[in-house]
Amino acid sequence: MKKLISFLVIGLFVATIVACSSPEESAYQIMEDAASKEADFEKQQEPMNKLESNEKALFDQIMELGMKEFEQIQKLADKALTNLDEREKLMKKEKEALEKSKEEFQKAKAELDKINDEKLKKEAQQLEDIMNDRFNAYDALHSAYLKGLSEDRKIYELVKDEELSMDSLQEQVEASNKAYEEVKEANGTFNEKTEEFNKKKLEFYKKAGFKITSDNKE
Repeated sequence: MKKLISFLVIGLFVATIVACSSPEESAYQIMEDAASKEADFEKQQEPMNKLESNEKALFDQIMELGMKEFEQIQKLADKALTNLDEREKLMKKEKEALEKSKEEFQKAKAELDKINDEKLKKEAQQLEDIMNDRFNAYDALHSAYLKGLSEDRKIYELVKDEELSMDSLQEQVEASNKAYEEVKEANGTFNEKTEEFNKKKLEFYKKAGFKITSDNKE
């Protein structure tokens, strides 16, 4: 039923800056600050995956029990609902971290717009476009995930009803599965844009004359 979701984060780079107080240098410093803002975003991944695994185990246990075990089903459903609440809290922390990164990147945009070299300016514009696409992709992912949690809540509320029909349960499980297919697709787009941005950012740094001294951290 459930699919574990894995998010990529912006890579951090260390560079030797040749230029002095140039727009490129300023943009570099700001973009790496933006990347560091996503540390809190990354911290949520392990507990999120653990909660997703635990909830799947609870769901499987509920499906294995017959309605004669209704009291046990209710207890498991309550645990699952608490799990969903905890995941929603983690999603809130993730979004807050991404918003901080987005705010920082807006400062970099102002510096990138000051670049005079036409070829480098074109690279900077492409970088901006990809980053904006990435933030938009996360917004779509966040919305899809919250929808998935909402559909899951309906499942666990249903199984707490002793008069529940299997048709109603099956219909809701299918609705939940459909929601998580949307999450999977949105997650793929977000990770794709993250990889694309990390690659373009590295290219931009090299073309700006920065000597990169460490690998991209993904």
